[in-house]
Amino acid sequence: MTQELVKVLGINLDRLSLEWVSSAEGTRFAELATSFTEKIKALGPSTLRQAA
Repeated sequence: MTQELVKVLGINLDRLSLEWVSSAEGTRFAELATSFTEKIKALGPSTLRQAA
């Protein structure tokens, strides 16, 4: 359902990620956050404009 909403809003689906991480998986969380941040930076700025 979230993917459909993102599509309707015109947001690239590559800007959406859902991962389940346990509180005991600090290293995994850090790796996911770093890789997702790199992915978003590579995509460049969003085409959405801020609401006025």
